[in-house]
Amino acid sequence: MMMLKFAINRTVSPFRDLTAFLAVARGVGVQGVEIRNDVEGQEFANGLAPRELASRVAEAGLTIASINALQRFNDWNDERAQEARFLIEYAATCGAPGIVLCPVVDEWDGRSPLQLESDLRRSLLALKPMLADNGVIGLVEPLGMPASTLKFKGPAVAAIEDIDGFGSLALCHDTFQHFRCSDPALYPQHTRLIHVSGVSRRDLPPEGLREPDRGFVGADDIAGNVEQVVRFLGAGYDGFISFEPFDPVLQALPDPGPALAESIRYLNSALVNARA
Repeated sequence: MMMLKFAINRTVSPFRDLTAFLAVARGVGVQGVEIRNDVEGQEFANGLAPRELASRVAEAGLTIASINALQRFNDWNDERAQEARFLIEYAATCGAPGIVLCPVVDEWDGRSPLQLESDLRRSLLALKPMLADNGVIGLVEPLGMPASTLKFKGPAVAAIEDIDGFGSLALCHDTFQHFRCSDPALYPQHTRLIHVSGVSRRDLPPEGLREPDRGFVGADDIAGNVEQVVRFLGAGYDGFISFEPFDPVLQALPDPGPALAESIRYLNSALVNARA
């Protein structure tokens, strides 16, 4: 039987220092952690060197699953190129296999569908040699909210194929984003990272949900986490399944360990039973 590889995103515990965050990860028995560059006062904000990060994660018996994220990656300019180079080199030095690439989310973006397709390819073409030179994978994560400039995986896959980018580029599948925009496609063969988060809120349609509605996965989940992940596993996916909640109540828990451990037990059991 395939052993599932679980990780936790820094969003699980954004207000604790790195030592405490790694202790949470160890306490619940996951194998990996995702480090974010947008958490106030933590790793990137306080200037933690990538080799020091690698050392501390390794000492905790863990692996870095990704660096999350290069924002607005499909709006390429000199500033974006500088930021991308820094994050890619940081990932390479700390041993992270990939960096997550998030598209622009702006209802006033104004670009036409044709311009967005062109800009997507331009961005990926610029990123491809940077990633290849450093042995890092760019993990394109479509975001399903209404104002996103890249909601669905199909255009991302087409663009990566057009530039012969698979190898340096892949997909990050997010169960919440997938549910939010009702994306019909999964592309497990092109996916190298899965984000999971549960939704129990029932008073809004999927497109009306927001990041704070993302909690731990449990029996009350309506986002189809189990069904989505089962399809990936059935297609041979063997990468990390990373918990990425944004619920501020969960993030403020004095100890997220018990609730997180229960969610891991639930998801692991549900996946095993679904595949039996």
